[in-house]
Amino acid sequence: MLDSLRNFLSGKRVIVIAILLAIPFVFFGSTSFGTTFTSFGTVNDEPISQMDVNLATSQVSQRLQSIYGEEFSLDDLDEEVTLGLIKNEIINQKTLLSHAKELGLFVSEKKAKQEIINLDPFQGDNGFDQTLFEATVRANGWTPEEYISLVRESVSLDKLVSAMSITAFPITNDITALASMLETSRDINFIKVDKAVVVESQKASLEEGQEFYNNNPFLFLSKEQRDFSYLVLTYDAYKKQVQVPEDYIDEAYEDYIGNAEGQLQNRISHLMIEKLNYENVVQAREKINSLLTSIKSNEISFEEAVSASSEDLASKDLLGDLGMSSGNAFPIEFEDVIATMQLDAVSSVIELEDSFHILKLTEVIKPEIKSKAEMAKTLLEELVDTEALALMQDDFLKLESLVLDGVTLNELAESINVSVEVTGLKNAKDISLNSFAEFNSADLFDASLLANKIEIFEGEESYAFVMLTQAIEPSVQPFASVADLAIKEVRVAKANKALEEFSADAESVLTGEKILPSDPGYSQESFKAVKRFSSLLPSEIISATFESPIGTVVNNEAFNGDRYWAESSNEVIPSTDELGDSLEQYKAFYNETLTQQFSGFVDRAFKEGQRVRLKNFAVN
Repeated sequence: MLDSLRNFLSGKRVIVIAILLAIPFVFFGSTSFGTTFTSFGTVNDEPISQMDVNLATSQVSQRLQSIYGEEFSLDDLDEEVTLGLIKNEIINQKTLLSHAKELGLFVSEKKAKQEIINLDPFQGDNGFDQTLFEATVRANGWTPEEYISLVRESVSLDKLVSAMSITAFPITNDITALASMLETSRDINFIKVDKAVVVESQKASLEEGQEFYNNNPFLFLSKEQRDFSYLVLTYDAYKKQVQVPEDYIDEAYEDYIGNAEGQLQNRISHLMIEKLNYENVVQAREKINSLLTSIKSNEISFEEAVSASSEDLASKDLLGDLGMSSGNAFPIEFEDVIATMQLDAVSSVIELEDSFHILKLTEVIKPEIKSKAEMAKTLLEELVDTEALALMQDDFLKLESLVLDGVTLNELAESINVSVEVTGLKNAKDISLNSFAEFNSADLFDASLLANKIEIFEGEESYAFVMLTQAIEPSVQPFASVADLAIKEVRVAKANKALEEFSADAESVLTGEKILPSDPGYSQESFKAVKRFSSLLPSEIISATFESPIGTVVNNEAFNGDRYWAESSNEVIPSTDELGDSLEQYKAFYNETLTQQFSGFVDRAFKEGQRVRLKNFAVN
């Protein structure tokens, strides 16, 4: 994606703006701020865990506190507003993580473990303390595997943010200077060391792999495995159980007609005479009768009479308009009369306790009534949906009660004639509960889950009754099963050492004083007239080169791990005249609200193809 972004910028001469992405990472003390979520769903097929929700909630709260002060609490917001903010936070982070994976920026588990090894909270007297690590993360509500995953995501997001920021710089009002900078070119002479090729070219023995394994056992931990027995209630399964009565469509259609007719709406206006404004009721009645006579004889229109004589000050300026009614909005005396009126008709005098009224029916909205053939499918679906949900809910409540009574999972299954399923020993990545749409592997690997205790997981269209039957904690894997990995790590270590040794000679090789090694993975090239957003080299390399003075050797690592030593020369800065039409393009684009347009482009680019499924994502 970054390549396409660079190509877009280069091809369209778009002015780049800074993309500021603040994604804080909290190692400890994550909190949900009193908000409980169930059935979180997925984003781009990635499940949303309780940990994701807690972290997103924390981040939203911190962001708002930075604006409104530390005293601000999410409890001060409407629940729906809070929910929306947290949803967006999760979707944004999951989307970014998806693209980090697509761009090859998602770090390995090994890298995450190496980061963890160096963290101060996990250091004992002799360096990294595995026992301290496990105790600390579990005390914070995570499994070691969850914590490693969290670190992977954090480091990956940092890399993605850096990648997006590489080519960013602030917009100034000096469009000419900006355009000149963007169109400036340099010749670049560089050495590239393909890290993957160098790694593969290194030789490593089985004995060296064994030694690395012995010195770094934490890098070779197995994943925690768990085995579950479970049964699932699904909406789709209960839909198949629904039986439709023979005369259902006929009866349901009659109900539909009755309901539709009851949706008829009438808008009325009125002219009011208040009894208390006159010496007696007789005078008030004479006044309203006189007005009605004038209206009926066409001496004055109803609207003119309202404007001149109505004593309801609230509706007078609206020509007496009282709004719509479906038969129950107005006094019964009004509704009885309205039911007999034709459109634009004026009623007789209506007497209430304190006032006299003349009504006019100004609008009639009739509901659209479809034929039985048109409604048959909808009516049938409504029945099936309603009955299926009712049947499922009945069984759920029955099973829930039995769980409280302490029955076994097999007894639960027998009570509703379903079968118990098993997952087998699986890690969090591979485990699944068949047919449970809201399945979240993090829930099953929660540290608080007790063995042989039935846990109930509730979704929008399914329920799962799950029991942990076996758990195998992470342990150092036998060398025989990870020998290839250990040997590869030795190759990586040797490759890193080789690169460090070459680094001392790289500048001399670049200037021609020394010869480039003939080892696999080493190459030297030159590009002419390279601009800031060219796709000829990684953006981070070009950016570092342009930020350095002419003739300075830049030593930088690309995001894919390749190493570059680069030197620029022959800088060409175009004059205003040389910019020509391109300058006008910059100006025009700037005048069309550049910031909004480019932000929209980035947003669409990142979210293109995004698949969001937030099932029953609600605040309890």
